[in-house]
Amino acid sequence: MRRVSIARSLLLALVGLTLVLASVAALEVASLYDARQNYEDELARSFSGEVAAANLLAAGVVEESILRAGRGGATARDRAARAFSRAAAAARAATPRDRASRALIDRAVRAERRLRRAPRSSLDSLAPELRAGRAATAALAARQARIRGAARDRASSRTKSAVIAAAVAGVLALIAALGLVSVIVGGLRRPLETLVATTRRLAGGELGARVEPEGPAELQALSTAFNAMAGDLESAQERVEAGSRRLAAVIESLGDALIICDGSGRIVEVNPRARTLLPELAPGRSLSEHPGPLPPLERALGHEAEIDHGGRTLAVTAARMGPSLSDGVVFTVRDHTERVRLERAKSDFVATASHELRSPLTSIKGFVELLGSTDVTSRQRGFIDIILLSTNRLVDLVNDLLDVARVEAGQLEIQRRPIAVAEAVREVAALMQPRFDDRDQVLEVEIAPALPVALADPARVRQIVTNLLTNAHLYTDDGGRITVSVGAAGDQVLLAVADEGRGMSADQVARVFDRFYRGDGHGTGTGLGLSIVRSLVDLHDGSIDVNSELGRGTTVTVRLPRAPATSDLAEPRQALRGRRVLVVEDEADVARLIVALLEPYDVEARVAADGHEALALLQREHYDAVTLDIGLGTMDGHEVLRAIRGDAKLRRIPVIVVSVLAGRDALAAEWSVSKPIDADELTDAIGSAILAGRARVLVVGREVMRDTIGPLLDRRNVDFAWATSGAEAARLCEETHFEVALVDSGMRAPHAALAQLDLRGRRLRRSVVVFSTGDEAPGSRALDPNPVPIEDATQAVVDALRDSAGMEAGR
Repeated sequence: MRRVSIARSLLLALVGLTLVLASVAALEVASLYDARQNYEDELARSFSGEVAAANLLAAGVVEESILRAGRGGATARDRAARAFSRAAAAARAATPRDRASRALIDRAVRAERRLRRAPRSSLDSLAPELRAGRAATAALAARQARIRGAARDRASSRTKSAVIAAAVAGVLALIAALGLVSVIVGGLRRPLETLVATTRRLAGGELGARVEPEGPAELQALSTAFNAMAGDLESAQERVEAGSRRLAAVIESLGDALIICDGSGRIVEVNPRARTLLPELAPGRSLSEHPGPLPPLERALGHEAEIDHGGRTLAVTAARMGPSLSDGVVFTVRDHTERVRLERAKSDFVATASHELRSPLTSIKGFVELLGSTDVTSRQRGFIDIILLSTNRLVDLVNDLLDVARVEAGQLEIQRRPIAVAEAVREVAALMQPRFDDRDQVLEVEIAPALPVALADPARVRQIVTNLLTNAHLYTDDGGRITVSVGAAGDQVLLAVADEGRGMSADQVARVFDRFYRGDGHGTGTGLGLSIVRSLVDLHDGSIDVNSELGRGTTVTVRLPRAPATSDLAEPRQALRGRRVLVVEDEADVARLIVALLEPYDVEARVAADGHEALALLQREHYDAVTLDIGLGTMDGHEVLRAIRGDAKLRRIPVIVVSVLAGRDALAAEWSVSKPIDADELTDAIGSAILAGRARVLVVGREVMRDTIGPLLDRRNVDFAWATSGAEAARLCEETHFEVALVDSGMRAPHAALAQLDLRGRRLRRSVVVFSTGDEAPGSRALDPNPVPIEDATQAVVDALRDSAGMEAGR
């Protein structure tokens, strides 16, 4: 048994049992068949004998009647005698082995012979013998009936015997089968019980438990596999424990705080860093009842939420520990205090460096340009040109470095309006033509007919074209050809600069937008041009592609969005004529420069050297616009701006910030011009501000929300109008250009209000911000699947006004 498998043992047992049962069944079936056959044979013989007896009786009666009547003569008697003889022969043939039946037949034959020999007159005397013969024939028929009964009894008896034998054989086979199963189960039980007991020990944590292989082959294989599994489980447990120890050591040494909560929101574990940063969040505390300094779970799930706690700036993220929140949540808290300090220091450096470098450069550049417009000798003009060229190169370098810093700090902004890109291209090409002439390079300008107007910042477009042409000029050999073309495709304006220079490999193209990267690894330039171009294009919601081949040249293609057909195409500089502008600037040179740049447009400019003087002038006199420097003396530009926006009489006046500090929350809704001042940028900005007015926000929501939203927007110096329905919002959009719409998802028909918005503002993203109070009706989230919580709505508006790339609600 131990050497034979369970399957083979069962197979052999079943085959043997089957053979025995089949043999018994065959014997019993044969016995039944034989009994049945014998019965049928005897039945047939008895019926034949009975029929023969009847025929014999009939033949005797016929012959007797012929003999008594004497009719027919000898022929009839012979025929009757022969018929009787045939009937007697048939009767003997029907009862070949039955002596009693043959005796009865012989008696009937003898009686018939005496009747046949007797004269007709003496036939009556033979009546007893005839009766005896007839009685013998009747007895023959009766005997056949008895023979059938006896055959039937014998067949029934043999059938019962066969059935009883089959039943007994079946019972014996069943007893044998049960005995066989008992033997097999007995051979399986002990090894299985051992295996079950060892399995329980293993499940109880006794990973060293093993079983001795025994029993049938399958159980031996199972025991061997169990031992191998137990060994693997023991090794895995050791690895898990080692990994847990390493993970615990890593968590203990993490610089980030970890707070692990169960499905009910109760803290189950914290690491040492968490006990340092958030000592009040100890294990056992329920965050669902007392969240403490942590932000709401919805804000932290999948996002980084910053909180101020204990003089630190902490970034909190949360992640589910399973498919649902019931599996638990882990909070990660990172100390961003130093990063925030460094970012603030970087921003302060940008502001300081911009002010300290660009203010003197503004004076140098502006007054050299003014000096160049006076009557000077040719030699002096040469000196002026050299100074202006060097100043421009220095301004470009400073601008590039500060642009990069502003991009990193998120302070670079653009002010878009409808412009003709072709004019910007012609202007830059004309200014740069001398550079190409010095190296015998051919600059071709190709302008497609009937070009659409692009929605872009004119100064930034000129900067893009300048950087692209400068790159093409630097990396094209003397005598080479450079082509700048302007076209259109769908809803985009295309600007392409192609050169026949040395080209780039695929690896170089992949790095072409990296900062400080130069394709040849040496030469002139800072390697910032294309990096800045890409940032500017991204701010315009455009795209840029570079196609290059070594030895064949490079083509850079920029795609800018075209302006809507309803855009206001009025000329900003023409809007300046006859206007009154207040110049708030504490550096006299810069103030005189701004006044001089506005003179060609008949602008009446008045200078205020500090904030107090500026506010006094605004209260006494009317001005169409204000240029404001942020870095003033005792009262800085932020305070002046807050005072202007807090005065109901002055709050609508356009303010153009002439500084490097644009992009901060307090300046989010204002126009800005960077220093050193570009004359065209300044005049375009002031004219556009006069045309468009101050950037405004349209709030579309329930009246009950006015007391909540209004003060928050006022504190951010955001000018806004309120509409409580879609029809009112549409009317206000016709009267005023709005930059951002703040829509209440809980109002009665927010979809209808959204459909009637026509924001025609001037900034990068004319956005729709949907805010939620948490008590909206089901289905309101179809307006926006991720509405902004009401407490974050004003920050979202400020981000939209700052052209923040983080806003995803832009329509």
